Amino acid sequence: MTLTNAEQRFLSAQQLGRLATIGPGGAPQVKPVGFSYNDQLGTIDIAGYNMAQSAKYKNVQHNPAVAFVVDDRPDGGLEGTRFLEIRGVAEAVPGTGADAHAGADAPGLAMGTGIIRIHPRRVLSYNVDPARPGLLAHGVAGVRSKRQGVRSKRQGVRAK
Repeated sequence: MTLTNAEQRFLSAQQLGRLATIGPGGAPQVKPVGFSYNDQLGTIDIAGYNMAQSAKYKNVQHNPAVAFVVDDRPDGGLEGTRFLEIRGVAEAVPGTGADAHAGADAPGLAMGTGIIRIHPRRVLSYNVDPARPGLLAHGVAGVRSKRQGVRSKRQGVRAK
């Protein structure tokens, strides 16, 4: 399992997340995006109008390291803040969104311009699981993307 049941429930209640990619010059770029959790693949799938022409799509093709954050404050106060941060490796999936993601329900997946698919590697959550409040973190074992061996240059391995 990529995400815990509590993490999946949290995501299903949200409509908007923020995707951070790395631009060609090395600067981070953060954009609000619609998304869906792909239970079959254990991935976060992001779609939108003209996705394949977007800077975020091109950034992922150049450098697949990404972070994705979803947060909320259900009671309106700071003490009720919850968030889920997913760090991982993204792939730019060309073609129609409907073909790229079976059973997709995210906004824009039927627009036919491709999607960004995030393969989680590390998950951090804060107050997402009512049974385990506070900050939690876990790695995702056994998840492999089509882009085998992709790690940051800091870890000493170049992206293929």
